[in-house]
Formats: sequence, C-alpha cells, structure tokens
Amino acid sequence: MKLTAQQIALIDETLVLNGLKYDDIKLEIMDHIASEIEFEMEENSLSFEENSRLVFKKWEPQLKPANSFFTGINNSYPKIVLDKKITLLKKQLFTGFLISATVLFIFLVFKEYYNAQFLTYQFQKGGRLLYIIGYFLLIVYTFKIWKSKLNTSFNHLFKTRVITYLFYIYPIIFFTTPTTINNQVLLVIVESLMLFHLLLSLQLVKKHFQFEKKLSISKS
Repeated sequence: MKLTAQQIALIDETLVLNGLKYDDIKLEIMDHIASEIEFEMEENSLSFEENSRLVFKKWEPQLKPANSFFTGINNSYPKIVLDKKITLLKKQLFTGFLISATVLFIFLVFKEYYNAQFLTYQFQKGGRLLYIIGYFLLIVYTFKIWKSKLNTSFNHLFKTRVITYLFYIYPIIFFTTPTTINNQVLLVIVESLMLFHLLLSLQLVKKHFQFEKKLSISKS
C-alpha cells in the first residue's frame, strides 16, 4: 500500500523530532521507514499510525542520541548519524595518513638522486599553485553553500571546517625553503596533509550540490 504525501510528511516530522536534521541522511532513512510501513500495512490490518509506531520502535536504537570522542563529547547525534560521521572521519584519517606517507616515501627516494632542498622547493612551488587555485574555489563555494537552502551532512561538515581554511594562507604567504632534512620532511608531511584536507573540503561541496541536483530532479 502506497503511503500518501501527508503520511510521508508525518514520517519526516517524526525524524526531525528525533534529531535527524540532515536532509541527505533523513531522506535515506525516510525511504527505508516508509517502505517498511508500506510492507506492514500490506501484511496486517493495522492503521498507518499503529504500523508507524511499530516500525519506529524497531528503529529506536538507531535514533537514540549518542556522542563520541571523534565528534566531540558535547555534541550528540542520533546513533545512525554518529556512526556515519565516525566511519567517514576514520576513512579520511586513514586516507590522509596513506597519502602523506606515500608523498614522504617518494620524497625520500628522490632525495637519494637529487638535492633535497631543490626537491622541497619544487614541492612548495607545486603546492603553492594548488593552494591558490583551491583557496579561490573555497571562497566561491563558501558563499554558494551558505546560500543553499538544504541542510546536508556535507554542508554541515564543510561549515565546521571554515575556520581551518585560514591556515591555508600559510603556504601561500610564507615561502622559505628549509635547509635541514628534518624540517624538509616535516614540511612535506604537513603540506601534503593540508592539500588532502583542501581536497576533502572541495569534495564535500561537490557532494552537497550533487544531492541538491538529485533532489530537484526527483521533484520535477
């Protein structure tokens, strides 16, 4: 039995009351819950309200408020949202470490054949160009995403990282090439991580607008 628009709106309202405020995750969960309610209504003679209560009872553990060290002890989210945040954060940390380690390995291999200071300088030049392009895109996308009417998990993550974008000015303004190998290694690690963070931030914006486009197509 297909649910009416009013019944879908009631599911939406209940999810919001349970703290599910991100449109992308809320839509995903709403589709699952609506499908389960439709299935139950075909299998029994209970009303929408009764079946809705039964289904939400099954989802209760996933909608309970929870917090984690990874997202800040003072910040609580529905468990299903928190699990998605932690999974994404762990994936980002692992990928960031892997990329930084790979860049460092390549640098250490090449320094056996080329002057380390020359390699560091070239790395800084390439990084500086990427920072200038990335920083320009971040400024443009920050204004665009702030005007967006949708509140997605990607939008939220992007906004929470805005303050860190100020640190991206560092490799653009300061361009002194270190002379010692320890400082050269440190620069390669730090700047590769910053470049990775920059890429992630741009990816969050892309995912937000992809969801926005997908939603507008589904409504048309």
